[in-house]
Amino acid sequence: MTDLNHELFDSFGKLMQNRAFMMAVMHQRDLGDRHGGMMGGGRGQMRLLQLLSQSPAGLTNAEIAELLDIRPSSVSATISRLVDAGLVERLPSETDKRVVIVRLSAAGREMFEQHADRVDDLTTKLFSGLSDDEKMTLEKLLAKLSTSMTDLDLRDFMPRGHGHGMDFPHQPGWGRRWF
Repeated sequence: MTDLNHELFDSFGKLMQNRAFMMAVMHQRDLGDRHGGMMGGGRGQMRLLQLLSQSPAGLTNAEIAELLDIRPSSVSATISRLVDAGLVERLPSETDKRVVIVRLSAAGREMFEQHADRVDDLTTKLFSGLSDDEKMTLEKLLAKLSTSMTDLDLRDFMPRGHGHGMDFPHQPGWGRRWF
């Protein structure tokens, strides 16, 4: 690794150790991005709420199950918890009385509006020191790094036995900069 690569890696490490930054990233990941994508990998209430926030007219249980790739029984259970929390509502379909439409309640919409405001405040403050050109360059570079990360298996860079209760091997180089 070159000195510049070490410096970049250290800079990323410092950013990842910033508690406020990481909490904001994780919260944003759970709720999805501002462009309607589903960034989060979990299959929970937040993904369902995010999906409903993108579908103002509402969705059926079957549509939700298909879009989130989860069992219909899981959808029903999650919707029940969200109805109990006051974040979603069930309405009969106007065209087919056998079908129930699920959509965000007023409280659910308010929650997402507040979230959007907090994200706007955070991103404004976080990137205020960069020009528009620097922001575009950073976005392109981060997208490129993200793409290259998909080709890596971090287990290839871990000492043998790591994570299995075994000690790190006493080999040259293991004491240098690692995670």
